Amino acid sequence: MEEVLSQYSILEDYKLPKPFGDGHINDTYLVESPRGKYILQRVNKNIFDTPVLVRNLSFLFEALNHYENRTGKKLTPAVFKNNSGKFHTPDHKGAAWRLMEFFPGCRSYAISPNENISYRGARAMGEFQLFLNTLPTEKFGQTIRNFHNTPARLKTFLKIVKEVPEKLKKLAAAEIQFAMEHQNIANALEQLLDTGSLPVRVTHNDTKLDNILFTNDGRVLIIDLDTIMPGSIIYDYGDMVRTFTSPVKEDEPDIHNHLFRIKHFLALTKGYLEPLKSTLTKAEKESLLLGAKAIIYEQALRFLTDFLQGNIYYKTTYREHNLIRTRTQIKLLKDMLIDENKLQQTLLVTLKSADK
Repeated sequence: MEEVLSQYSILEDYKLPKPFGDGHINDTYLVESPRGKYILQRVNKNIFDTPVLVRNLSFLFEALNHYENRTGKKLTPAVFKNNSGKFHTPDHKGAAWRLMEFFPGCRSYAISPNENISYRGARAMGEFQLFLNTLPTEKFGQTIRNFHNTPARLKTFLKIVKEVPEKLKKLAAAEIQFAMEHQNIANALEQLLDTGSLPVRVTHNDTKLDNILFTNDGRVLIIDLDTIMPGSIIYDYGDMVRTFTSPVKEDEPDIHNHLFRIKHFLALTKGYLEPLKSTLTKAEKESLLLGAKAIIYEQALRFLTDFLQGNIYYKTTYREHNLIRTRTQIKLLKDMLIDENKLQQTLLVTLKSADK
């Protein structure tokens, strides 16, 4: 860490960095120097294609700087250049580090406490997407291949489930059965993608609620930008539905505490669509609910696959951690499927209202 910190003149006479936050993938620290407090983050090189990520974000951060200077609107925390004028600093092991703006007293939420937070968070994500719509997709590579590719995630799951011991499969028998019985969700999305009717845009690809920062001065900022790459808006909308609507964390073991909160669904849908109302295509509007079902199903597949593989991707604190996460996604998806017709009608009404 010292070799990285020495590359930033603003960190002269820094205090020992302390672990910060509870992210699944990257390592994040709070570091303090006489000039102030900052967030220091190491990108997980075992998860991301680091050279691609560095190129993506170098272009993105420069574009953000130009946008914010031109409009006066702040969309994300600032990322500071090192003494060589670069946004990322490599260490001797090949990992990339970055130094970011810290907001004292800011809040992020794993669970939305009220509909206003759901609305404001989704609106900020919609406004961020408006900015992303101005960026050329050819400037962005895949930092994680097939990151949001429900059909590919299903194929991986089907392969892994054939290879693991029967004893392990018995522990997840109900979850495996659910995944098998709902392959139609992935198939419907695959058919839609194969037609090419959904436009490929630069998207965030990880729009869960705790990737949105609420500052003391009333700003709402988007964070965790490592997955920004070409993708589909319906996945971004879907991940907000997945994370905004549940009243408990995704690893809450009591499955009865997991509910689909339709009022939060309404709030986030209104917030996200208001800034984007004139930019979405007809196919995108018609596929939003499918995107929500697909991302929840996909996340269940990812947690379940990781459990069957021995918890090699997500950070876990006990053996069944990913299995618990799988069950919560399945419960959320079941609730959605029960009210699917009602949700679709609600979505259509919201879309018509946003178009006015």
